[in-house]
Amino acid sequence: MNIIFNLLGALLNHVFNFTGDWGIAVVVLTLIVKVLLMPMSMKQRFSILKQQKVAKKMEDIKIRYKNDKLKMEKEIQSCYKDNLKSMMGCLLTIIQLPIIGGLYKTIINMPVVSGTVLIPWVASIKLSDSYFIVPIMYSIISMLPGLVNSIDYFKVYKEVQYNKMSAILPGVIGLLITIKAPIALGLYFITSSVFSLVEEIAFRIYIKNKQFV
Repeated sequence: MNIIFNLLGALLNHVFNFTGDWGIAVVVLTLIVKVLLMPMSMKQRFSILKQQKVAKKMEDIKIRYKNDKLKMEKEIQSCYKDNLKSMMGCLLTIIQLPIIGGLYKTIINMPVVSGTVLIPWVASIKLSDSYFIVPIMYSIISMLPGLVNSIDYFKVYKEVQYNKMSAILPGVIGLLITIKAPIALGLYFITSSVFSLVEEIAFRIYIKNKQFV
């Protein structure tokens, strides 16, 4: 973790030297890390999709061969092998955690007291937003994935039913996380969430178009 922290800290300083603004440097560094992790996150999405397809296939097998136990067991074992391969992609989440943790640690340990042109009403990005604009922005952005899930065109996973609670809860949590957090962390959370949302929408559009080719 310290190696990652030191590397990201050095990169943040280089980005600041180029941009001259710590707020912009946080946004750029977050985007760099998210882009580098993109192959892993996309593979993880494919793995989740494949696991759901395997689960559906296993349900069909149990119905189809309910009177032939031997055949059922043989087909289910074959599905387990496929599912094990797809689960390997989920391990990528664990690989990403130290990197995301290092980025978080880098931002909260920034040795600065200056503000940023991105949030001009706050004197330092190490202070919280007294106008609550950043927390509200992050709260709204946190609710957008739930909205995407509710749109029929974007439904590619077997997802839980969309309801008001599942839509509002991420926004409430997002507000609680950022309401007293430094602006630097708010910028990190917003940038990371927007990137992930765009990435998720692009993935779902790709899957939908692929199904109709």
